[in-house]
Amino acid sequence: MSTLAFTARPGIRGLAAAVVVALLAVGLPTGAARAQQTSAEFFEKFNPGQQAYQKRDFAGALKAGKDARAVAKSAFEKKTALTLIYVAAAQLRNYADAIEAGEALLATEGVPTSDKLTYHKSLAQMYGATNHFDKAILEYKQYLAGTSGTAQDYSALAQYYFAAKDCPNSLASIDRALGGGRAPDEDQLKIQMRCYFQSKQDDKLLAASEDALKRFPKKDYYTQVLRVYQDRKIDDLAIAEMLRFGFNKGWLEAEADYVKLADRALDVGTTAEAQRVLEDGIKKKQVKNADKVERLLKQAKERAAEDIKTIGQLDAEARAGKNGEADVRLGYRYYSMGQYDKAVEAINRGLSPERVARVKRTDDASMVLGICYLKLNKKAEADKAFNFAKADPRMAPAAKMWLGGA
Repeated sequence: MSTLAFTARPGIRGLAAAVVVALLAVGLPTGAARAQQTSAEFFEKFNPGQQAYQKRDFAGALKAGKDARAVAKSAFEKKTALTLIYVAAAQLRNYADAIEAGEALLATEGVPTSDKLTYHKSLAQMYGATNHFDKAILEYKQYLAGTSGTAQDYSALAQYYFAAKDCPNSLASIDRALGGGRAPDEDQLKIQMRCYFQSKQDDKLLAASEDALKRFPKKDYYTQVLRVYQDRKIDDLAIAEMLRFGFNKGWLEAEADYVKLADRALDVGTTAEAQRVLEDGIKKKQVKNADKVERLLKQAKERAAEDIKTIGQLDAEARAGKNGEADVRLGYRYYSMGQYDKAVEAINRGLSPERVARVKRTDDASMVLGICYLKLNKKAEADKAFNFAKADPRMAPAAKMWLGGA
């Protein structure tokens, strides 16, 4: 595949969004301060910052923290001042000051190991927020080295690797995140699709795209799946059923897709459908009213009008005969006209044991039958019809699409 159809990129959680920082205890009650033998000079600078922080005056707290750090002498005083700077700057999203304080805290005597793990994780988030992805990865790996690591942790690491354009490690981290049979979330699927595309793993790209379309039905994912199958030049009737799916959702956008669906509709006798498809594309300005389209639209209108006149006769003839193909074609016309109950009756009659032998493509007949059932709000019956169509390898891709996203 030469292009990736969808344009959406994964949302890198924790990068441009607010950084989640565990707010460490920064308050120093007067008694505690004396117990730790802080100097009066230090406490005079620090105490207003403590009070400002409690009042959510983070700018005031940051300034006081810096003032306290300037006069700090002992390791305890340095740690205390840096902690105030760290949490106040993080609240302000002043990542430069927060990162500098966090790195200093990691090198400060007396900082507990559990606090250092918290600093590594939040520093990773802040490095990510400032687009320093290599540093974010290093900090997150330091954090993971001291913990067992949750699915969310490895998912976050995968996003940092992806942002750093390291697909192999990003995919490996997603695999860790999905351990135990977890299903990927939408961001993880986006990463997988991008990475599989870049590494030309077409089968994995298709599987991830189909999963995304089924679980998070969106136009971008539909277009991606459609383009893959068009590139693979699968069965024309299956492509037509995929185009019908896109038209049903309002997701068609390429003129070639509108024209192909209209062409196929005219071939199988769903003439009113061909007219609707072309008129919709023209209305949305996605189909230009060029010579070919004008001819197709004129043909569709004329044949749709003729179908209205002859449908009664076709119905009588189909019922009187034993040719299942005639029943199916009659059902297609009823489907095209929006008479879904009559379409269901005709197609089911054509697929009955005594008539089905003459039906050329039972898989396609079952697809149209399933669509009619959906229009009648009979999903269980629709799924049964789609599953029957899915058993035919030619129609399986289209049936899966309708089953997953109908």
